[in-house]
Amino acid sequence: MKCLVAKGKWIKHYNSYHRILLMGEGDFSFSASLAMAFGSATYMIATSLDSREFLKKNYEHAMSNIEKLRRRDCIVMHEIDATKIANHHSLGGKTFDRVIFNFPFAGFFKELSREAQLRKHRRLVRRFLKNAKEMMSENGEIHISHKTNNFHIDWNLESVASSRGLKLIEAVEFNQYDYPGYNTKCGFGGNNNFNCYPSQTYKFGLKKGTNSEC
Repeated sequence: MKCLVAKGKWIKHYNSYHRILLMGEGDFSFSASLAMAFGSATYMIATSLDSREFLKKNYEHAMSNIEKLRRRDCIVMHEIDATKIANHHSLGGKTFDRVIFNFPFAGFFKELSREAQLRKHRRLVRRFLKNAKEMMSENGEIHISHKTNNFHIDWNLESVASSRGLKLIEAVEFNQYDYPGYNTKCGFGGNNNFNCYPSQTYKFGLKKGTNSEC
């Protein structure tokens, strides 16, 4: 793998020879940005929780982004739950060098207290990490890009990851413009983008003495 990566093309943290699984894509503009930079996306699988019909109805550029991916041999999948991927009939048993979930969000719960809302978001991240951990290759990493102000910082991603036997490798500033064409979709309908600043990409790996099945 090291020899292949040395020959590969890079965009920020990602190499064209990394086996990459992307979860929770909105209009698939992030995965399309990687694929365009790589030239070939043979080693990528890009997924959305939303159905193809939802994407077509709500996101102006979703279909064109998906076409860019497919032309570059990326596997595109819909209605994939990030909290159940380890048991998915097509994904379970596969391993990846990078598992990416940008800006996970459990939904809007204005009727709930702040602490109750936090519990829902943490539960989403915790269940995702449990599944993603089972799909990490040796020396693989899980990347979560996440806002770092106000409500979001209190998700305490590092603590949630630690409870799943994962350690923080590093957290680096996230810049949307490192990924040309990437649009941060709000989700839950509508074509609006959200302000993703300030935010960081948190990189997690296995703690020493743990394994992917813990």
